[in-house]
Amino acid sequence: MAAARLARAAPTAAGAALHAAGGRLPLPGGDTEIDWKAYMAQVEGVINGTYDYTQLQGDTGPLVYPAGFVYIFMGLYYATGRGTDIRMAQHIFAVLYLATLLLVFLIYHQTCKVPPFVFFFMCCASYRVHSIFVLRLFNDPVAMALLFLSINLLLARRWGWGCCCFSLAVSVKMNVLLFAPGLLFLLLMQFGFRGALPKLGICAVLQVPPLPSPS
Repeated sequence: MAAARLARAAPTAAGAALHAAGGRLPLPGGDTEIDWKAYMAQVEGVINGTYDYTQLQGDTGPLVYPAGFVYIFMGLYYATGRGTDIRMAQHIFAVLYLATLLLVFLIYHQTCKVPPFVFFFMCCASYRVHSIFVLRLFNDPVAMALLFLSINLLLARRWGWGCCCFSLAVSVKMNVLLFAPGLLFLLLMQFGFRGALPKLGICAVLQVPPLPSPS
């Protein structure tokens, strides 16, 4: 019953948040371009066969993100007409924003008693989050969505899938590694040293190799 109430409340709160942020659909045509063009230029380099990170240049310098970022934003590159359809990118990130909110709501729901109406205020109070998703089109939202999915899976004791999603999040942006000590602690507490090794292996295998080696 509580889960059903949460499922009904989450879209309402998330939609209200988008409206309050001026990001209601259809979205405004403007965006605050900072890294999007650089992302697309770097991804285009990989598509053209360049795998040397020092040669994958954008407006902000060489590529510094792992391969998961490259592959995900390669999909966005094609979905947005080689990065030129900003409106489509904004719609994709708006959907990602709603999915991320739902994942966060589920974490709160599983860990403590939070009334559904609180989610509305959480959404409206996070204007910077709205801008990072829909206006800036950063890679942080992709990494954090995968991290929140990982946390939900870990809370459900789906340890293997949780470690898999955690590793995918790291492959998009390595600041997710800041959560690694907490994950290691949980694995050691749950499985002990020997039992944790296969789960850590899942995290490691997904990182190797990051991209095909340059010829």
